[in-house]
Amino acid sequence: MLRWQQAEGKRHALDGPFPPRPDERFEALCGEEVTVAVRDVPQLGGHWFDPTCTGCESAWLARC
Repeated sequence: MLRWQQAEGKRHALDGPFPPRPDERFEALCGEEVTVAVRDVPQLGGHWFDPTCTGCESAWLARC
């Protein structure tokens, strides 16, 4: 399942059944390996203001 997750200053896309938790690393569709912080999870009081990663957006659209 494709999903979006904010991490390290951008909204990245990933393929997986569950969203990563704070302090977990994941490989984004763009190929970057990024780590999720508490501030990246809206359900934990974080905000969703970072820009979308253009590499992830391109990879997402290619899969659709």
